[in-house]
Amino acid sequence: MNLETAASWAEVLGLVTILGAAIYSWYQIKELRRSRDSVTAMSLAANFQNEDFVIGLTAIMNMDIDTSKFEQGSRKENYEAFKEYFGEDWTKVMTVLTTWESVGVLVHRGDMDFHAFYDLFSGVIIKTYESFAFYFEPIREEQSNKDMEWFIWLADRVIEYENEGSGTPPAHLAFKDWRPLKRS
Repeated sequence: MNLETAASWAEVLGLVTILGAAIYSWYQIKELRRSRDSVTAMSLAANFQNEDFVIGLTAIMNMDIDTSKFEQGSRKENYEAFKEYFGEDWTKVMTVLTTWESVGVLVHRGDMDFHAFYDLFSGVIIKTYESFAFYFEPIREEQSNKDMEWFIWLADRVIEYENEGSGTPPAHLAFKDWRPLKRS
């Protein structure tokens, strides 16, 4: 084998090595994203085991609030009315609302998978938004008001997703024929 042939083979081998490394890197990045999405989903699901979150969410799901006590633009009075209505559960309700706010930012930045969030929480986020709509709707009208902006954004995305027909029916209906894979 002469020097020219050896150099050609070295170039081919170098190219194959570079392509192999690129393919392996692509695979590793894909696996890293899948792992991150899995960790995020587990973190979200852990909220259902957090006592404050569960109590706050239960208080929201069962709220029957007199909206006449709330006035647009009266932030301090509205805060006091919420605090009075929820009593000792007020901080737990705020835990839920601030969780939705944080999730909105994470979904927007791509740090959390929208679909994982949707599968776990789409029903309760819509119910939470609807329960507080009398309070959130005026916020939309004030262009400079950033209160709960990411929670409102996230609720809008979930509602749009469902209105476009992309949402799924409840899991007990959508996946009624699902069976786990048999172990071999």
